[in-house]
Amino acid sequence: MFKVDMVEPPVVYFEDLSEGHEFPPVTKGPMMVGHQVRWAGACDNYESEFHHDEYVAKAAGLPGILLSGPFMASILLTTTTKWLGRDARLVRFFDQNRGATMPRDTAIMKGRVKRKYEEGGNAFVELELSITNQRGEVTTPGSALAVMPRRGA
Repeated sequence: MFKVDMVEPPVVYFEDLSEGHEFPPVTKGPMMVGHQVRWAGACDNYESEFHHDEYVAKAAGLPGILLSGPFMASILLTTTTKWLGRDARLVRFFDQNRGATMPRDTAIMKGRVKRKYEEGGNAFVELELSITNQRGEVTTPGSALAVMPRRGA
């Protein structure tokens, strides 16, 4: 039987973060075709066969199956929300697919506080995000903006 442990992220406060703060990297992988297929099934997104069929991928001139950009973005987004804690409110998330993630690659999610500021009674943090592979190549740069809870508010 498959067991899932549900762990609620802690509360992270605006005061807990400083500009330049680096979140602990999160490593996923090796990424496999099965990860892509399960994600595609959950999204009902099977149109791009080169994401799950080696023959179709090679016929299209690709080196092999590529894990989809939206799948990788979903992993980065999930990691980001865990870093920010359960009471943060993400107001913007952006990513770009700049490199391929292939089966058996490792995906390392990285995040750093680029800026923190207050505006309109809200406490904001801007993040620089990325997914890096095992060769140190940034495959998915990104950014996020979140409203953070204040301590004692």
